[in-house]
Amino acid sequence: MSYRALYLKYRPQTFGEVAGQKAVVKTLEKSLSSGKIGHAYLFSGPRGTGKTSMARLFAKALDCEKGVGCQCGECENCRLIAEGGHPDVIEIDAASNNGVDQVRELIDHVGYAPIKSRYKVYIIDEVHMMSAAAFNALLKTLEEPPANVIFILCTTEPHKVLPTILSRCQRYEFHKLSEEEMRTKLEEVLVKEGAGYEGEAIDAVIDLADGGMRDCLSIADQMLAYSGNSLNIHDLLSVYGLTSKEERIALLKAIASGNASEVIGRCEGYLAGGIDLRRLSKDLVQILKDAIIYEKTKDPSLLGRLGEEECKDLLSAFGPAKAEEAILSLVEAESLYSRVDDLRNLFELTLLRMTDGERDAPKAPAPKEEPPRPRTVSREEDRKEEPAPKEEAAPAPRECPIDLEGFGSAPLLTEGEEYQLEEDDLIKVMNRAMANKAEKAELSQKWGLLAEIQDDPNAGLFATLLLNGKPYALSDECLLVQFDHPTDARKANIKGNQPQLRKLIGRLLGHEVFLYALRPEVRGGIYIKFNSLKVAGILPSIEEAPTLPKD
Repeated sequence: MSYRALYLKYRPQTFGEVAGQKAVVKTLEKSLSSGKIGHAYLFSGPRGTGKTSMARLFAKALDCEKGVGCQCGECENCRLIAEGGHPDVIEIDAASNNGVDQVRELIDHVGYAPIKSRYKVYIIDEVHMMSAAAFNALLKTLEEPPANVIFILCTTEPHKVLPTILSRCQRYEFHKLSEEEMRTKLEEVLVKEGAGYEGEAIDAVIDLADGGMRDCLSIADQMLAYSGNSLNIHDLLSVYGLTSKEERIALLKAIASGNASEVIGRCEGYLAGGIDLRRLSKDLVQILKDAIIYEKTKDPSLLGRLGEEECKDLLSAFGPAKAEEAILSLVEAESLYSRVDDLRNLFELTLLRMTDGERDAPKAPAPKEEPPRPRTVSREEDRKEEPAPKEEAAPAPRECPIDLEGFGSAPLLTEGEEYQLEEDDLIKVMNRAMANKAEKAELSQKWGLLAEIQDDPNAGLFATLLLNGKPYALSDECLLVQFDHPTDARKANIKGNQPQLRKLIGRLLGHEVFLYALRPEVRGGIYIKFNSLKVAGILPSIEEAPTLPKD
């Protein structure tokens, strides 16, 4: 295969090309220039931060033909080390060579002189995977190896390495790269590759990489293959199940306004679209943190994800106190994600708790009632007869809140031919519904009146079915009703049930409309598509009416 992955193609070949880890590079360079070269080193730190690459670079600096400390990249030793084929630089994967027999074989070869260079360098990767017996077999050799042998141990979990091993090594801590270090390196690679990129996409890749340069380049490599040599935010969000910044801000505004229905609707859209809820939680925390930073400093240069105007907009909806409470709720949820079986419920309940802005305030104690004072009663008063209790009037018959005159009788069907609306028509209904928000809100308020007629012999079953759902979108000609259970949605879409259902809706609205029930899986997908078209500015014209079935 002629193609090489970006993280291999752009692996640093000199200390100067290393991204980050300045303290490690400086210390190693000084030890080489002063001749204070140890016999055993331990490189520890998170994955993808350059431990194995640094070990190879150190081996280059030891064995370069132009002298100790050089990394010319031209001599045979430098080229062979870079290719991983130098006979005196032995890389061992401790994950698959972790037994005592493999270590004894290694020890047997340690005593042989180098073949082509000054030093034999043993790079043992994932050294924490070695067994206790293997560690113990290595102890003596690691403490006093031959003068021309150097060990470099690499691990992501130094706490699993025996203390007796740690005490025999010079230890170097590798840290996660900063965002600026990763951005500089990634942009440099993309320019060399002749690839286009968006700044927002760079930020998203850096977030996903979590401080690891190898992960950063691997993600970029995948996206360049997916998008045709360009790195854009739209494709990145789609491939990695992420939400756009605009979508995250819209979700926070819905929470701030206390709109629980919209919050749950958005959550269902995320689940249908395969959004990573753990990542979304972290992103929401980052946005809220930016808002709080701006509120306290008024310094846009300190912001990581939001612009100045976005911070002002979010703070006007949220407020700093509520933003801090929301961060605490999200952080608490993140700590529980690994301990729950149903991540969805925990995420939704967390957002609903954030939606309820009012906290239980301590109630003032009710004023104590003074005991009634004893009253002296005269004998004449005592002899008076108490008035006879009045008879309570019978309650007046309660009027039905919905006019059911002429409703007629019909059975609620459970089987039958169903109406089907195309996705484009659903989009048109939702688009036209934006102009009917007031009427939809009024309908939602009246929806509970259906409970008053559940006992009616003609309308009761149909009212109960509608109560299992709730209004989702209302245009002049169509009402979309969302149901949590597919069975209810199927019943509502059966053609034989529609006349009675439309009559009920007509009694609430004042005019009849076509009714269409949305199943949970359809609702989530259509929500994401509608918002994607809205953000892109390519929704159909509001004059375009949906094509509805004709009876």
